[in-house]
Amino acid sequence: MLTFVIVSSTIRKDSKKTIKSVVGGQERFDVLARCLLNLDRWKERIEHDLNLIIYLSHPEEQISLNIPLKMLPSTLNGELDSVFGLINIFSKPELSNSKFINIEFGDLMEDLSKSATIYYLNPDGDPLTKLSEQLDKDTNMCFVLGSQHDLSEIQEQVLYKIKAHHVSLGEQDYLASHVITTICYQFLP
Repeated sequence: MLTFVIVSSTIRKDSKKTIKSVVGGQERFDVLARCLLNLDRWKERIEHDLNLIIYLSHPEEQISLNIPLKMLPSTLNGELDSVFGLINIFSKPELSNSKFINIEFGDLMEDLSKSATIYYLNPDGDPLTKLSEQLDKDTNMCFVLGSQHDLSEIQEQVLYKIKAHHVSLGEQDYLASHVITTICYQFLP
């Protein structure tokens, strides 16, 4: 299993989401839609089952949305499909076997660390290429990254506490969707 946890402090579970609000940049829902699209493109190309966990970390919400990619009804054909698909998942998660869970970030990471090796993407980490042997051995991996903002200091402390491996893609900043592509590329047969 290859899981990506994407933390967003701007997206709210129950706010109204329409194609117009996404295009307008409200909440930056478009960032998550591109991440979903990229993961969907990889689900048939690598041997790992893919899972996306969106963590809504707004101060008034501490909620995770778990989306198993193999349960999506069909392949996404572009950004609009991805936006509509994610809007549908937010409104009716049960149709794609997705699930919202009220959970604090620390508890989510503790739970995930029981069954997966946790990797935290940040510029101060070890180069991804240095970890290629370890990635080949791991069967359950979880990569944690921010969406359009970095993780909070408290969230980073949680990752230090659970001894997450810090991984870097270099000194430049990348879009979350590009990070997903770079990581998935490591798992091509």
